[in-house]
Amino acid sequence: MLNRRDKRRYLAIWNGDRRYDRRKIVDAVSKRSSELFGQIATEKAKIRFIGVDEKEVIIIISCKLEMLGSMLSTIVLMHPPIVLLSISGTLKALRTRMERDSEKFFHAFL
Repeated sequence: MLNRRDKRRYLAIWNGDRRYDRRKIVDAVSKRSSELFGQIATEKAKIRFIGVDEKEVIIIISCKLEMLGSMLSTIVLMHPPIVLLSISGTLKALRTRMERDSEKFFHAFL
């Protein structure tokens, strides 16, 4: 029997005004997801903190692919609001995209 790993998606989140601590963002997203979809759906999403960029402005978290829709809904309905910059299937592609588009993001938010 094959033991397949879960497909994950990596989300880059803007934290330019430092509203959320780098580790507490997962707690905040998990709490809001529990309020919206329940504890079981939140546990299925397997929300994980991955890391931050060197300027600590962009936070990367991950979730399971099958729960991506509920994660996007959760992020949209967060208070205070969170801005989602990019989604990718691999960390390498996400970081490459963030480096390539970082100038656009900084001009848009500053």
